[in-house]
Amino acid sequence: MSLLRKVAIVSRMRSACIYRLMLGALSYTETHPHLVAQDFFFPDDFSSLPGPEQDAAIKRLLERKPDGLLCTLEPEILNRLITCLAPGQQVVNMFASPSQPNLGVVVCSLATWFKVAVQHLRQQGLRSFAHLQLEVAPNYARSSRIFNEIVRPAEPELTCFHEIVKFALLEDAYAPVAPVPAKLAAWLRQLPKPVGVVTTTVGGGGYIIRVCRALGLRVPEDVAVVGVDDVDLALASQPTLTTVLPADLQIGRTAMELLDQMMGGRPAPADDLRIHAMDLHVRESTGLKRAEICDIAAALEYINRHACQGISVEQLMKDTQHVSKATFHKYFQAAAGLTPGEAILQRQMEEARRLLGETQLSITAIAGYCGFSDHSSFARSFRAAQKMSPGDYRRSHK
Repeated sequence: MSLLRKVAIVSRMRSACIYRLMLGALSYTETHPHLVAQDFFFPDDFSSLPGPEQDAAIKRLLERKPDGLLCTLEPEILNRLITCLAPGQQVVNMFASPSQPNLGVVVCSLATWFKVAVQHLRQQGLRSFAHLQLEVAPNYARSSRIFNEIVRPAEPELTCFHEIVKFALLEDAYAPVAPVPAKLAAWLRQLPKPVGVVTTTVGGGGYIIRVCRALGLRVPEDVAVVGVDDVDLALASQPTLTTVLPADLQIGRTAMELLDQMMGGRPAPADDLRIHAMDLHVRESTGLKRAEICDIAAALEYINRHACQGISVEQLMKDTQHVSKATFHKYFQAAAGLTPGEAILQRQMEEARRLLGETQLSITAIAGYCGFSDHSSFARSFRAAQKMSPGDYRRSHK
């Protein structure tokens, strides 16, 4: 009978990618009841914490007395953790990490990732490709070599570039990028256009798109972008980001299986275990035109909820649609029988009538509650819609 083994699933980030890796790992434990797994999150800013606070976080983890650790940690944090472990505690990491004793590594195949991304860009008609790394990456030289072996560029010294960017600029899809680092700007400008740029840095795809916009480069006409961002960041980019995503569930399950074997006495593999399964999600950053589909139901619901906050048609479109103004007006009027502006005003008048008839609020207060900037503009709009003043309406509905 197998002895019970405790596993700590250790991470620093909470993201859909991390949770998929965890789900894959837990799918293995479901069929291997001798394993008990618990998740443990280091603070997001662990790397910048003072040494005593880092030690305290590691101590809280080790107080659980895990037999093995399944990690999604950057090499710097992983190395700090490993130095605190007792002899015999086994570790498997699901991020790229330098080789060391008692450490197993399970990651997606970088070569396969590059091949899928470049093949898609070639299918879009591109013949020039580049690779951009935006984080501290101990394997940058290796990844650049792999990329150049795949694309075989005429100028290999130009195709790969490394720029360290603050994590806050990568995790926030709306963070301003100005001023763009001078060397990065010069590199992007000198690439032969059109060019396909790929990055395996999480958050990097959206960052490249914002940088191109700041430099006056069109995406995808001048620079087509492929990233590894999850769906939330990919859809928040403008234009939306084409991504190649590793099979995280398979990585997680394979990593937990390896850790189980290492806790049972098997030595850590000398080489990384690489998973080749990938999912390609084609979006606008490589040329897929967004379908002109109006979400009329969302627009009507938005008007019902927010019209009395004084919204504009532009704000309505920004928050509910991804089509041109002309297309939206055409389909909205066909469905609702009103223009978007008329529908907003109609909802405001509906609320004004209710407040005039059911409350003792002043007309000035009602104007504010219905989203008008002042009493006069409210009175004009109300008279035009109801053929009487707000005061006359109140008196006639007593």
